[in-house]
Order: sequence, then structure tokens, then C-alpha cells
Amino acid sequence: MALDRALAPPNPLYFRYSQIQAGNACLAHSHPWGQLSLISLGVMEIVVGEQRLLAPADYLIWVPAGLEHASYNQQALDYTSIYVSDTLARRLPDEPRLLELTPLLKALLADFCDRRIGHMGDDWDMRQAELLVEKLTHTRCQDSYLPMSQDKLLAPMLAALHSDPADPRTLAQWAGQLHSTERTLARRCVRELGMNFGQWRARLRLLKALAWLKGELPIQEIGWRLGYGSTSAFIAMFNRELGCSPQRYRQQLALPGS
Repeated sequence: MALDRALAPPNPLYFRYSQIQAGNACLAHSHPWGQLSLISLGVMEIVVGEQRLLAPADYLIWVPAGLEHASYNQQALDYTSIYVSDTLARRLPDEPRLLELTPLLKALLADFCDRRIGHMGDDWDMRQAELLVEKLTHTRCQDSYLPMSQDKLLAPMLAALHSDPADPRTLAQWAGQLHSTERTLARRCVRELGMNFGQWRARLRLLKALAWLKGELPIQEIGWRLGYGSTSAFIAMFNRELGCSPQRYRQQLALPGS
């Protein structure tokens, strides 16, 4: 954006803070520096070309310099944009990616954000910035929050779960139906999806919940449709993943600007 281009280059990071209303959309634009996007809760979506990056608050979204992208968020949230100097950006991926936040990364970011740091103010901040990026180079990196696969064993299983996220079948039961073994399916999940079967299904259910919460389905029924045995189990999952209850999420969707 034009305002970004008027800024002094990050030294080596620059933090910008804002509060975003529910239903906010940012049209296609680019930045002169690489950008890390951090949200306080909920889910943010960034589209780069044909790539759709969807991430909850436990991830940073990385977009390299000069790539045109658009963003959207359903929920009101605190948003932090972090511009990265060209020198440090060379240590991060060449393509847009989701970067998982470890406890140490969260602590480093929280310290900057609590002090409302913009440009780095002293040598300590600069060293902390370098440590932050160094740790990001070793964190889990993904191109999708919910990856898919064309693997001949996994594809039919994933498609079935998309159609019915409440499907209770275990990996062992899927293996029997697919004429395979549980061990083989487990290995392929990790290799093809970057996570185990339970983690993938939990992510699918979360994204389905977010879509249904935009409508009028009662929270109890959403939990039931997702296969949770009780509403409290569904609420506990939602709180764990997004840091708020389904009811609070729905209320924020209704805030002005949604």
C-alpha cells in the first residue's frame, strides 16, 4: 500500500498494530518488504494468486515482498503486521507459507507487542528480532492449514470426511475398508498431510464449525453435526483452538462492519 511505501525500511523488523472489524476485506495489494501477519484469535484468510492461506491464531502467515495478495477475516480481532528486512527475509521461505508459533515464538512476539514496538529501538530489540526470525526458520512450515492428498488410499477417506465430518470411524476401521493396514495409513497421513489422522480431522471439524457459525444453526446442533458427544466437548475444542467460545465467536461476527 502507498502508506507502507512511505515508511523507513524495517531495521530489521517493523511492527504495525490495528483492530479489524468483523467481515473486513482488504483488496489486492503488495508490500515492498516481506510481511508476517499475526492475529489475536479467530482465523485469517490471505489469498495470493490461486493459493488460499487460512490460519488460526497459532500461526503466522508469511508473504514474501512484492507478491500481490488480498486478505479477509470473519471475526473482529487485533491484527499485527510485521515487515521484515530484505536481509532477514532471505532466511524465510520463498513462497507464502503458514509458520507455526511455538511457545518461545509467542513469547518473543508478545514482548514486542506488549511494548508496542514499531521500528527496533535499540540493540537488544534488534537481537531479539534476529532471534525471532532464526527461530521461525526452524518452526513447522505449511502451505495449507488443511492439506489434501491425491494418494489412492487417503483421497477417498478425506473426501468422505469432508462430506460427513461426524464420521466416527477410526483409522483402523478406515484401513479395513480400504484394504490396507492402520500402520500404512498412519505413515501416509504424516507423509502426505504433514500431520496425523486425528489432527487433520480436528482441523476439518474446526473449519466446518466456523462456516456453520455464520448461519443460524444452534451451537448444540453444530457440535452434534461434527461428531462431538456433548456440547461441552465441542466448546472445549473450540476454546482450545481459537481462544474463545463458539458463542463469543458468533457474537463477534455480528459486530458492526460484519
